[in-house]
Amino acid sequence: MLGDLYLTSESQAPKLKLALLVDDLHLQAVFAEAIDHIRASSFAEIVLVVRNGAPASGKSGSASLASRAAKFVRSPKLRHAIVYALYVKFDAWRTYKADLDPTRLVDCSQRLAGVEEIRVVPEQNGAVHRFPQAAIDAIRARDIDVIVRFGFNILKGDILTAARYGIWSFHHGDNDFYRGLPPYMWELLEDNPRCGAILQILGDDLDNGLVLAKGQYASEGGLSLFRNRIAPYWGSVHFLIWKLKELHERGFAFLQARAVPPAPYRGLRRLYGKPRNREMLGWLWRMLKRKVPDRFPRRALHWMTAIRRRTAEPALRPAARTADLSGFRFIMAPNGHFYADPFLFAHEGRTFLFLEDFSYAESRGDIAVMDVTDEVPDTARICLSTGSHLSYPFVFSHDGAIYMIPESLAAGEVALYRAEVFPDRWVKTHVLFRGAVVDTTPWFENGVWYFFVTFIVPGTEAVALHLFIADGLTEPWRPHPASPLSHDVRDARGAGRLFRQNGGLFRPAQDCSGTYGRAIRVFQVDALTPDTYAEHFVLEVGPDAVPDFADRPAEGIHTYDDAGGFEVIDAKFKLPVGSF
Repeated sequence: MLGDLYLTSESQAPKLKLALLVDDLHLQAVFAEAIDHIRASSFAEIVLVVRNGAPASGKSGSASLASRAAKFVRSPKLRHAIVYALYVKFDAWRTYKADLDPTRLVDCSQRLAGVEEIRVVPEQNGAVHRFPQAAIDAIRARDIDVIVRFGFNILKGDILTAARYGIWSFHHGDNDFYRGLPPYMWELLEDNPRCGAILQILGDDLDNGLVLAKGQYASEGGLSLFRNRIAPYWGSVHFLIWKLKELHERGFAFLQARAVPPAPYRGLRRLYGKPRNREMLGWLWRMLKRKVPDRFPRRALHWMTAIRRRTAEPALRPAARTADLSGFRFIMAPNGHFYADPFLFAHEGRTFLFLEDFSYAESRGDIAVMDVTDEVPDTARICLSTGSHLSYPFVFSHDGAIYMIPESLAAGEVALYRAEVFPDRWVKTHVLFRGAVVDTTPWFENGVWYFFVTFIVPGTEAVALHLFIADGLTEPWRPHPASPLSHDVRDARGAGRLFRQNGGLFRPAQDCSGTYGRAIRVFQVDALTPDTYAEHFVLEVGPDAVPDFADRPAEGIHTYDDAGGFEVIDAKFKLPVGSF
C-alpha cells in the first residue's frame, strides 16, 4: 500500500509522540492500518490512548426485532430515515466483501498493548464533546506532538490545543461540498462523479480546519454505498503517515506551506444528515430506471484508436488552450479485440504505432505494432506478450538503443524492455520498480531521469500520481521532493508522453471522474528540476471533441501522442453488442 512509501525519515530528530482518541479498541479497518503504519515507522510512536469513558449509547445486539421496530416508530428522526436504514442493510448484504470493507471493526488491543491508557468522560452538549480540564492537563503533561482522532464526537474547547501540533482527523467527504453524514451517500444521491477525503487539523469551525492533505476519487455512480466508499477510505488512509513523515523531516511550517488552500463551502446543504424516506425512494426509482436497461444491454463500451497525418497545427494546442481533432481516422481491430493506449515512434524514416491489443475472450492485453508510414495495415502484429496483461507501451530511445516500458500492473512491476530486433523482438533487461503502479511515463532532461507513475490502491480505483528521479535509466529510483503530485482522479493518470510546444513543456493526464478515461487534461510544467516541480492546468479535451464513429458520439478519450509526422488518440464508443 501507499503507506509503505513513508515509513522512514531522514531526520535524526526525536520520534514524534502521538496520542490516539478512541471510543473503543475495536477500530475501523482503515484506522487499524493507520496504526500499523505508525508502528512500522522509524519516526513516530504511540505513547497514549485516550479512551471515551462515556456509557455506550449505541445499539444493543440482544434487542429483539420488535423492540427495534418500536424504537423506529417512536422516534420521528429514525422513522423518517427508515428507508435509508433498510437500504444500508441490504446493500451490505448484496455487495459485502470483508477484506475490502474499510469500516469493519478490527480488534486493535494487541496493536496497542503496553501503551498507556486514560479514560475520559467528555462533557456532552448534543453532538459536541468537551474535555474536562483535568483530562486536558493530563494529556499536556505527556508532551504530545500530535493527537490523532479515531473516536469521540465533534470536539470543542481547549482539547484542540492540548498537543503541540493539534488534533489530526480524517473527514470522509469533500469538505468544500459535504459536511455532515453519512459519508459518500449524498455523492450518490446528487450524482456527483467524485468523492473527496481529507486529513485536517481540527479547529473551532466544523470541517473547516487546516487541510493537510486532500484526495478526489471516482464515485461508484451506481446503487452501492458500500462500493462508493472503498476508494476514498482506502485511498486516503496513508495521508496520516505521509504527513507525519513530513512533519518529522521538514517541520510544521512546511506542512502549513503545503496545506490545501481554503475554499468557500459550496454544498447544497449547510449540514447533511441521513436521507429522508422520500429522498431515498426518489433516488432509488431514478437509479432503477437507469440500471434496468443495463441488465439487457444492446450496446457496450468499446475502445478504438484513431490516427491522422500531422497538419500545420497539432491536434492539441495547450499553449493556445484549443484543440482540433478533425481528420482522425479510426483503426479497426480484429473482431473480439480493441486497440487502445497508442504510442508513436519514428525510426530510420519510418513511423511505427505501438498499442494495446486487448482480447475480450482472454481479458488480457498484449502489445502490438504496425508500420503506418505509407498506410494503416489491416491489423497490428503482436510484438510483446508475457502471459499477463500489458498496456501503455511507452517506446523511446536512449544512448543508441530503443526501449519500451509497458504498463504491467498484473505482474506488480515496472519493467524495462530493449528492442533486440526492432520493432518485433523485445527482451526484458531490468525491473525498475516493484509495486501496484500503472502508466509509467519517463522524461529525460539535463542528465536526470524523471518517472511519473500512478499508484493504484489494490482492490480499489484510488489513484495517486508520484514522481521519482534517477541518475541513470537503470539506476535506483528515489522520490522527488515534490512527490506525491496528485491524489485527484481528474489528473493522477498519464495520458501519453510529455511534449514540448511553443517553448513550453506539457503533461497530458486522464480525467477518470464519472467514467474511466472520460477526458484528457493538459498541464503546463512550470518547473522541473531534481528539487522542484510545479504545473498548472491549461486545457481539457473531452469526448465531444472526438469525431463520431458509426454515427455514434464518443464517450471518452484518454491517450494522445505525436511523432514521425502523425498523431494518434484513442476513444471509447457505445456500440451495438456483437459489432466488435
